[in-house]
Amino acid sequence: MKYLELKIELNKDILDDAVDVLADAGFESLMIDDPADFAEIAEHPEWYKYDYINEELAAAEGQTPTVTLYFSNDEEGRAEAERAERVLQDFKDSDAVKKDGNCIAWTLGMTGDDSEWLYKWQEHFKPTRIGENIVVKPSWEDCVLESTDLVIEMDPGMAFGSGLHETTSLCIKALEKKIKPVEAARDSSDTGARVLDVGTGTGILAIAAMKLGAHDCLGIDIDEDAVRIAADNIERNGLSSRIEVRVGDLMEGVDYDADIIVANLMADLVIRLTPAAAAELRPGGIFISSGILDIKEEVVSEAVKEAGFEIEEVLHDGEWCAIAARRK
Repeated sequence: MKYLELKIELNKDILDDAVDVLADAGFESLMIDDPADFAEIAEHPEWYKYDYINEELAAAEGQTPTVTLYFSNDEEGRAEAERAERVLQDFKDSDAVKKDGNCIAWTLGMTGDDSEWLYKWQEHFKPTRIGENIVVKPSWEDCVLESTDLVIEMDPGMAFGSGLHETTSLCIKALEKKIKPVEAARDSSDTGARVLDVGTGTGILAIAAMKLGAHDCLGIDIDEDAVRIAADNIERNGLSSRIEVRVGDLMEGVDYDADIIVANLMADLVIRLTPAAAAELRPGGIFISSGILDIKEEVVSEAVKEAGFEIEEVLHDGEWCAIAARRK
């Protein structure tokens, strides 16, 4: 499906005013790109939720700020796009824009076709081995497997990737090491480890936990699209009866007697989550956290220890790390 894209270029001095005007007119779903923010974020990464600054953002430093709005390509969407243009024209004619040589310009056009994007994505998503026995493959690819391989069939869809980022791989490797020992430590009446996946995304970690021997799993994500895609992937792997996925903000309102909590988030979210993880885990349970840059390892480790965990292992891959800790 194609969409209408309204892209606005404007001076930094009037960026906030333009966003306020659009929001007041009811256009609140805005994508704001302000390259001038790069310098401050790069200088003080500890102040911000985002640990990673990509090359595209770095290259954009010094360019003109942009605000982008999207509309459906139907009668209602076109009418809303035209209304947004009228709001922008009124703002352009105002004294706030005319003073000091400020300028604002915009273009309205079609975005690319989603099917083309998906086709290009499929060209690059190939079967991948993670850890000892986990193999992640898309449904349209065949591969040669070993007898001990555990296959996760994963079609990422439009909104989310394959889940094969370094941080995801680190979590799967930690799960490989921790699920069996946790199961062995449980009472004989119990059937296996219970795993809570916070920030489940595509559902790959929940699926991996089940493939590695967990008894059941709960996946939580704040994004409704993520939950839908995770549910599709879980069904594709025949695990719908043993993995539940639901919308939620971290562990707020969650009551799940977990043996293992895995959270592939960002450093600040891991820190925020850690006390709740300690409260939810059974004694001796394992907390696996990732999405952590090496430069944030120390501050996250301290938060994990302050919450009552003993760090058992830190795994590294490039600039990323994952921390596996046991509740005392």
